[in-house]
Amino acid sequence: MADRERAQVYAAENAAFEGTSIESIVDFADLTALAVRVTSNDWWPSPPPIVKQARNDASTSTTVWRVGQPPEVRITRPQQTRGTLVHELAHVLAGRNAGHGSMYRSAHLTVAESALGSEPAGWLGQAYRDFGLTIGPARWPRGSGAIAL
Repeated sequence: MADRERAQVYAAENAAFEGTSIESIVDFADLTALAVRVTSNDWWPSPPPIVKQARNDASTSTTVWRVGQPPEVRITRPQQTRGTLVHELAHVLAGRNAGHGSMYRSAHLTVAESALGSEPAGWLGQAYRDFGLTIGPARWPRGSGAIAL
């Protein structure tokens, strides 16, 4: 399946978060703690993903699905930021086949609000609108209560 909207999502993320602490490298332990706090909320609809550091030779962070196992979020050292974690957790929330489409973007906003707060989530939503990207309907309750590092 082609993921035609990937570059636009990346551009919107850059517009929303570049130059903020959201894109600063943080300790991996802080990222895993944030992931646990976000995915332990009542609104998180599935088992939490496994969050781990990617191999040293990995060039990008990713989310991997294996049959019978929870999704695995792999974060590379150069992308060890809250923004990257939020991006990958949104893939888990949206589901394996969502790509970077409208359902993914809905999940991205939900996770961003929970992990980063309503103001940064608002920046992301505005960037999506500025790039002409639609937001799909949520299949989960809206996250509540921002959790910041």
